[in-house]
Amino acid sequence: MLPNYPEGTRRALARNLLRKALRLSRGENLLIETWSATLPWAISMTAEARKLGARPLLSVRDEASYWRSLRGAPASQVARVGEHEWAALQASDAYVYFYGPMDAAREERLPRAAARRQQSNEHELMRMILKYGVRTVRWDLGRTSELWARRYRIDLGRWRTELIDAALVDPAAMQREGAWVAERLRRGREALITHPNGTRLALRLAGRRPKVDDGVMDPDDVRTGNVIMIVPTGVTSVTVHEPYAEGRFVSNTIGVLYVGESEVPLRSGRWEFRDGALTDFDAGPGGTRLRRELRRMGHPRVRAGQISVGLNPKISTIPLLFDQERGALTLAFGRNVQMGGKSRSPRLSAFVALRGGSLAIDGRSVVERGEIVGP
Repeated sequence: MLPNYPEGTRRALARNLLRKALRLSRGENLLIETWSATLPWAISMTAEARKLGARPLLSVRDEASYWRSLRGAPASQVARVGEHEWAALQASDAYVYFYGPMDAAREERLPRAAARRQQSNEHELMRMILKYGVRTVRWDLGRTSELWARRYRIDLGRWRTELIDAALVDPAAMQREGAWVAERLRRGREALITHPNGTRLALRLAGRRPKVDDGVMDPDDVRTGNVIMIVPTGVTSVTVHEPYAEGRFVSNTIGVLYVGESEVPLRSGRWEFRDGALTDFDAGPGGTRLRRELRRMGHPRVRAGQISVGLNPKISTIPLLFDQERGALTLAFGRNVQMGGKSRSPRLSAFVALRGGSLAIDGRSVVERGEIVGP
């Protein structure tokens, strides 16, 4: 279970997410979905929504009841979502989801059919959010667990504290820096990432529109379909010219490999690129899994897919959000079509990150030794 957090902290987070992230307005419909572990946070959000004059609807999933219900339910009904839930989402202007359930080990033991249905539900949820333009925030305090803390080798208490502190950051500074970095990524042609640890990787930019997650869902985000925000947030990213990558990237903090629906932690590692493709790497157990998957797929060419610059000054530990630490440089490779790129194969993606690195665009510094140099 989660610790008891002060109501003042819960209300402050609710205000930041509703007023600044979602820009919730008077008269708008807000759907709040929570599991029992994060119910106090959801209740505080309901109160803040009413203060704004919005119309909140709170949906609660009790975790103990959920696990009990699975024992006697027909397999065909496990994880099935009713039309009334989709209807509530469709009728909402904004949606806040508190991640769950917390028992990650038990969730991993779900029957394969139930796990596939859950994945299908998540894909359908994303499709409906995008189709109807529902401004959406997901907060992952309910994702934290001893199991995942051990896997990522991080302190559970620090993980939870950062999730709160980083979600409370005033987005104004991230907006300024995010826009400045995005303009340089959009207009630039050549990118060079360096670090004293041996990193020297040259990439080419393709003039594509960068994505800026700065903690605010503004009208431009809504117009372009960027309506899903996982908080805390703070990153500017862009897909690169896939056929070109030359040099070495030595990651020095945790990353992640996505294989299907699986998330595999990647430790610090060495990644070599020649003639636009990944040629060699060494990254511990996660690297072993990647090598095995590539062998199973027939050794496809793996190309660089995306680079990003982190913007959030309160992130340093959070797994899966490592790319959002202010000044962190992250390289993604593998499939990037889901990020707006052109690589559809292989059907895996890896994200590896660098602290204290430097990024130059067309010879001009954007990040120097982990510090954003403008605006």
